[in-house]
Amino acid sequence: MALEQCNVCGSLTSTNDEICLSCGYPAKGRPKLVFFKWTAIGVAVVFGLFLLLGVINRVEQHLNSQPSTPIDR
Repeated sequence: MALEQCNVCGSLTSTNDEICLSCGYPAKGRPKLVFFKWTAIGVAVVFGLFLLLGVINRVEQHLNSQPSTPIDR
């Protein structure tokens, strides 16, 4: 088992390892696609925006439906 330097972060990793344990970069070949990671983040952001807009709409409806009480003087 020999050690070689990672091309990305420079840490020493074993030649038997498939990825660098420090940065996750593959020791051999191309880096893994992060397509699914970015897709999941995008879906979460869109879902979060719709949820936030729904909450804002519900609060506005609640505030508008309450009758205003006259101030006694």
